Amino acid sequence: MARLRFADLLPLYRSTAFGATVEDDAEVTVATQDIVDLLKKIDSDDDSASEAGIALIDDVSNVAVGAKVKARIDSPRIALGLLAWNIGDLIASSGPRIEEPGRYFLVDAGYAPGDELVPDAVIRYRKVLEVVALLAKSASFLDRTRAELIFVKDGKIVLPVNFGTAELTALDVASADRLLGHFADHLHREQKLSILFETIVDMCRSHQLEGRFAFVLRNLGDIADKLAAGYRMFASSFSYAKIKGELEDARIDYTQKIHKTIVDIQNQLLGIPVATIVVASQLKAPTACGPELWVNFAVLVGAWTFVVLLLVAITNQWLTLDVIGNEIDRQQTRLREEFAAVSDDFADTFAKLKGRITWHRWVLGVVALIGIAGGIVATCYKNSVSGLPPLPCASAPKPDAEAGNGVGASDADNETVPLAANLVADGNTLAAPEPPSSAPNGAQSVVGNALNAGEQAPE
Repeated sequence: MARLRFADLLPLYRSTAFGATVEDDAEVTVATQDIVDLLKKIDSDDDSASEAGIALIDDVSNVAVGAKVKARIDSPRIALGLLAWNIGDLIASSGPRIEEPGRYFLVDAGYAPGDELVPDAVIRYRKVLEVVALLAKSASFLDRTRAELIFVKDGKIVLPVNFGTAELTALDVASADRLLGHFADHLHREQKLSILFETIVDMCRSHQLEGRFAFVLRNLGDIADKLAAGYRMFASSFSYAKIKGELEDARIDYTQKIHKTIVDIQNQLLGIPVATIVVASQLKAPTACGPELWVNFAVLVGAWTFVVLLLVAITNQWLTLDVIGNEIDRQQTRLREEFAAVSDDFADTFAKLKGRITWHRWVLGVVALIGIAGGIVATCYKNSVSGLPPLPCASAPKPDAEAGNGVGASDADNETVPLAANLVADGNTLAAPEPPSSAPNGAQSVVGNALNAGEQAPE
């Protein structure tokens, strides 16, 4: 069986003549077949009767279209909706002092939400709820369970949301509209809420707790005047020229920060051509495992170390540009929210700043590619110059110094003793001394030939 809805009860409520008090029996005019079906369902199903809060007094056999039957009608289950005798009973419920319920029926006015004709009491009730919603935005905290607004300034100021038909009757709707009108647009909304916060705290601090909200409702006009005066003082410190000047100062500051991302790594950028020259001039072609091979290896390691450090610096500056870009976006959003009327006049300034950031990112990207390309070129050049890998040379044995010395001594023993042939001095021929017996045969032949030549020389 389908569960009851509040919409099913509304036709019955509208066709019922309620008694002078809630306890009196009501007379239901069965106007439609839907009401017949509803009453029969309530009579036959105890759960439906409990949810609807309706009990038939007359016999169910008398229920027919056009008939009038007696019934006792109480409030339905709260989850279905609210049945209130008047607006005062509706306000006395726990939730409706903060926001209007979605489903309710006022017996005295025959009104339910959605009806075209709205009673004056409901209009005033809704106006008070608009004021409550505005105060909730300015308050530090809203306790919905206890229906209290909390303002925290040099202590806690509690503003209980308690009102009734007397406060609705005395409400100055024009003053309420004037107060609410200050927040019709979003220009300086936060500043206006701050002024309203200060005004409410000053007014409520010296009043009794229970009478504070009624005092606020009686003085909505004064609150609106103080809000207007406070906002005029706030707005007097702002002008188009001042906004433009502050934005120009911000533009210069952001421009300097953007340019600083390149200046901070200027030394690394200037080191790129220097490093290129050093690598090109220091690489040599080794013929064997020796110092040249290790010099080449050290130069290549230094080149790649420079490239890695350059990439680290570029990454850091790239992240700095991200932070600056986010701050520029935040300032642009704040300008649109607080100065929507003139925000379009400064759109070009923000566009130029974002363009500078994009250009600097391109520069950093190109520099990173140049550094990586330089490291690759240095590696290829080193490999082409030096065909010897460093690892086998590192494991090769060192030459023995004593073995080198022995080879030198053997060479000394094999040296030929130079002998002069006949030396002629003052016309006399001097015989050369005999060569040592240890001289090799070749040397003795040379000496013998020289002696023979001396004997055959003319006198």
